[in-house]
Amino acid sequence: MLERILTDEFRNQLKATFMDIRETQEKKDENELAKDEERLRHKLIDSIEPYRSDVVFDTDYMVSAVDGSGSSELATLNDVRVHLLSTSTIVLGTNTKNGAPFMPMDRVTLEAALGRAQPYVNSYWHSGVRGDAREKMAETLEDIYPVSKIPDLILPFFRDTTNGQIQSIADLSNSRYSEHAAMLQTMESLIFYGQFLTNTHVHDELRKASEYAAARAVITSDIRPKYVLLDGAMSMFLHQVGQYPIMPTGFMLRELCSVARDKRVVLCAVSKSHTIPGADRIAELAEEVIGKSNKWFCFLPGQDDPGGGLHILEKRTYIPPPLAVPYLFSFSQDNRPSRIDFDRVWWLQDIFVAGDPKKTRQNEKALFRDIEFMSRDARWYGYPVALALAHEECKLSYEDLRLAKEIADDVLQELGMGIRRTVELREDYNL
Repeated sequence: MLERILTDEFRNQLKATFMDIRETQEKKDENELAKDEERLRHKLIDSIEPYRSDVVFDTDYMVSAVDGSGSSELATLNDVRVHLLSTSTIVLGTNTKNGAPFMPMDRVTLEAALGRAQPYVNSYWHSGVRGDAREKMAETLEDIYPVSKIPDLILPFFRDTTNGQIQSIADLSNSRYSEHAAMLQTMESLIFYGQFLTNTHVHDELRKASEYAAARAVITSDIRPKYVLLDGAMSMFLHQVGQYPIMPTGFMLRELCSVARDKRVVLCAVSKSHTIPGADRIAELAEEVIGKSNKWFCFLPGQDDPGGGLHILEKRTYIPPPLAVPYLFSFSQDNRPSRIDFDRVWWLQDIFVAGDPKKTRQNEKALFRDIEFMSRDARWYGYPVALALAHEECKLSYEDLRLAKEIADDVLQELGMGIRRTVELREDYNL
């Protein structure tokens, strides 16, 4: 294979592929973005006035972040996969009064408040070839997420998407969702893909559920953070006909947003890697409008927002995500613009002011001023400190996973189940 990769033929194939992308996608994006340029310049991009480095808040507050990691291949026993999941919850205080901003809460105090070790590690098993994929996955999700009563889990989504018209299962049965209500009775019935679940898809769902469960734990704890940060986006994929989440984690996300609103916690999801088209060009526009040294944010409106959605986003699936509001932001020229999503229901209540774009912009500036303040650590300058620490603590390195697999082998030997059953198929042949 190496001799093929090193040929001119392979090089030319790559060149043709990249040129095709440039001709069909990038030029199209440039044309669409040109239609949005004036609106971006004058209405959507704005600067942030940072707090002074010696600022002392009248009231200091707590910031928490949750990130997760894992592996779907801790062990393989015939057709059963054992998954390893890890989550980490970090809590920092602004601490401007004592001159030690963003000092992490010590682990003993944090673990006492959350009732679990940090980082948190657990294992689950799944088989997708025995006809039990949905049943086993539902059982696992019920174990991971602390809300298993279906009405409590699904109603926040329907309440939010109907602007409060649906408040009960009876309301659901008498709504446009009535023909689907009977299918949403158990955790298993919320899994749309059924027997077509891939191992990767299963693992992604378990990991998301673990992160949402960890975020819910800190939101409902006595820690009372002002902000809770998630790694990723608030993406939620909907059934094309029924227009409700196709997987349980979609409902979990909306339930989590509802709990955060009740507790007066600002929930937001930050992603360094994202699919916002034209992000680099928007950054260039921000530099032209604001200047090179300034920090900025850019609101990415949807169809329901004043002025409607952007042309560049018209045919982009789930941008903006349902019931979420995305922004691009940058606090450092050294980094590519990041994306941050907020719960739309919260945003409409606390940020957006109908008929008053000036007041809305003031609220946005205050919000991003806080986010910039919590992103000042020199190690990850421009990225929220709490999220960076959560990522560092939860990630599974190659060495971590190797040791975990060795322990799994030892346990299997202890149980008399045999070490050879844990290896990948055909590994004996170096294939």
